[in-house]
Amino acid sequence: MKETIRELFCSYRSAEAFWAAAENVMTDSYSQAMFLRIANQKNHIAQLYEDIDKIKTLADKGNPYMQFAFARLHDTLSTEENSSELCYKYYNLALKGGIADAGMHLAFMFRDADLGEVDVRLFLKYFNEALEAGSQRAAQFQLHQMIHGSDYFTADPGKALIRLNDYLGITDDPDPYYYRLKASAEEKLGMKEEAARDYEKAAQNGDSESYFLLACLTCCDEEGTMTYGEKFSEIMALGQEAGAASAYLETAFIMNDELYEKLDGKFQAEVRELLEDQLRLSTLLGGADAAYFLGSYYEEGQYGFEQDYDQAWGWYAKGALLRSEGCYEALSRMALEDETAPEMYDEEFGYECAYRGYILGADTLERVIRGYRSGHLTSHAAVIEEFYLPLYEEQFGDVDYDEPEIEEDFAFGYDDPDIVVPEYQDNKRQKADTKKLMEVCEKSLEQAEKATEKQNYPWKVASFAREYADAADVLKDYEHLLNSLYSMNSRMLNLIFDHPRLKLRLCRIQLDVLRYLEAISGHEMGLTEDMANEVDGLSSCIALADQGRLDEVPQTGHLKRDPVEWTKRWEEVIDEADRIAYTKLKGTPRGMGWCFSFWSERAAALRTFGIEWRNPHIMNPRVLFD
Repeated sequence: MKETIRELFCSYRSAEAFWAAAENVMTDSYSQAMFLRIANQKNHIAQLYEDIDKIKTLADKGNPYMQFAFARLHDTLSTEENSSELCYKYYNLALKGGIADAGMHLAFMFRDADLGEVDVRLFLKYFNEALEAGSQRAAQFQLHQMIHGSDYFTADPGKALIRLNDYLGITDDPDPYYYRLKASAEEKLGMKEEAARDYEKAAQNGDSESYFLLACLTCCDEEGTMTYGEKFSEIMALGQEAGAASAYLETAFIMNDELYEKLDGKFQAEVRELLEDQLRLSTLLGGADAAYFLGSYYEEGQYGFEQDYDQAWGWYAKGALLRSEGCYEALSRMALEDETAPEMYDEEFGYECAYRGYILGADTLERVIRGYRSGHLTSHAAVIEEFYLPLYEEQFGDVDYDEPEIEEDFAFGYDDPDIVVPEYQDNKRQKADTKKLMEVCEKSLEQAEKATEKQNYPWKVASFAREYADAADVLKDYEHLLNSLYSMNSRMLNLIFDHPRLKLRLCRIQLDVLRYLEAISGHEMGLTEDMANEVDGLSSCIALADQGRLDEVPQTGHLKRDPVEWTKRWEEVIDEADRIAYTKLKGTPRGMGWCFSFWSERAAALRTFGIEWRNPHIMNPRVLFD
């Protein structure tokens, strides 16, 4: 069975390999590794589209591997309007079932704003947890970032190559993606022959995407101009046989206006037909670039395509669903500047596309700021004000803003040397900069109060509070700051409701502050005893929850609350659950009965994380809620 699965995989018989691995996936470690290898690679999992209903049936029966595969199909092909929500739900189920790779794909969702907004903290949280849990996908991502560099990693392809050589030297049957990574590192280091060898090895062992990379490396010059057309076509043909989405870009990659004009009418018609056939198939396999090519051909009326803005819009929209920054940019341009978008798509939609495109890498920052200034993108205002306005001012120098200090600290607590830790956190570990730390406390408190007041981003409050606590925990040791810190601690504590462990941490900081103030003044304060009692009460309830003794957790307020709210799992997922709930209720008026709608959506979101929650109305049936 072991050799059979591998042979099927390497010969690109993806569906057969998938179902062969599925036979023993719950009990056999090799089947599990091969199953994940198939599901993780876009060009393999895309071949399972016809089996999507069967996979869903098995996923809904509780098979975590099928839950992962179902999420990967939607992640790769984006076949439904709610594909992102389905990905999120089934990745979480798979993660709960022990599939560490699901955590890495959740990290990607937060990085790419698949749920509506970028969340760097959650991206890094899920990435690090996946890495610690042994996720191969997380390890591969780390190496990829080490090779190419990013906002979170320092590029060091030489170091990555050493790691890859060490790993491949001791592994009998590695995922071929590691050979692709090795080739990428070698290419970065100018080792062209070695890179070609390893791209070829990756392709021969099941990584079909490497055919395209091999063709570009060996048949094109440094500017991307093809120099060996016949060899390029030979390699791309191999990629097409393997079902690689990128291999079907061959004709689009070769074609240019000069070449097309040299063809007679018959060959021009054949080229047009070939372009459409190849690009449609590539898009069906998850190729976002193919959708962009088709959109541009229809928009410009190129290569025999009749100019058709509706067709162009449709293809750009498909590419946007597949996370093409170019397609988002094109949709934005058509809606805002060219006035060629379908009538139902207004300025708000155009600016939203500019925003999504920018997140994915498009050069649309100016358009995003223009939209924000003209009253659009209100749902993204907090992020724009905190991150993108400062970035725009840095580039163009014409925006006034207060330098943000909060979200820069997202990497604190992660010790991987390849993750770039912001300067403030380095200083904190060496010598405290009290002025800087005080600015962090003030800014995070201000942001938390603003989020609470607006009632639009409650899940952000805990994030700001953690930033605050990191700084306040240091500042409490400085006598001249104690009075200011006491006041700010009190304000922050008033904002924390659904995070008992976080509240306990803040209470302990406040208790230390009060005890220091007592020691300085020489007088005991009743506030200190009250805070000590609150610390004891929180500690006791949390301890009971951690021991699974939920029935013994006392009710501490005027209204009864579900004891599950004291569990660690609740605190880990409540912000994400609320984010989902608010997204579902976007546009719903905040009138009478809104709380019931919110509780219903929150409960549904929590259920995807494995938590059954009884809302305040269920816990307090005789209380009248609005």
